Amino acid sequence: MSTPEALRDAGMAQAEQAADPRVILAIDAAIAAANASGERWSANSIRNRLPVSHGPLVGARVRAAATRRPREMVRVGYVPSSLASTHAHPIAEWIGAAWLQQLGEIA
Repeated sequence: MSTPEALRDAGMAQAEQAADPRVILAIDAAIAAANASGERWSANSIRNRLPVSHGPLVGARVRAAATRRPREMVRVGYVPSSLASTHAHPIAEWIGAAWLQQLGEIA
C-alpha cells in the first residue's frame, strides 16, 4: 500500500527524471538567488522568475532544497499558491537560512 508521502516522492522523482537537466539547474539557481536575497519567497516566486512554468518540477526542486543539509532555507509561513490548478492551496514560504543565522535566530 502506498502512503501519501510515497506517492508524493514518486511524483517528484518522475517530474525530475523527465526534465531537461538545464531546466533543473535554472530552477536550482533561482532558489539559490531567492535564498541569498534575504526576502521571503515561495514556489510562486520561483515560477515567476522562469520564462516557462514547469509544472510540478518547481515544487520538487524546492522540496529537494528544503531537505538538503546544511540547511539552505527555513520555512517561515504559508501563502496561497498562484497556480490556478491548485485553487489557492497554501504553499510554504521560505527565507534563506544564512539570513536567519546572521540575525542569530537559528544556529
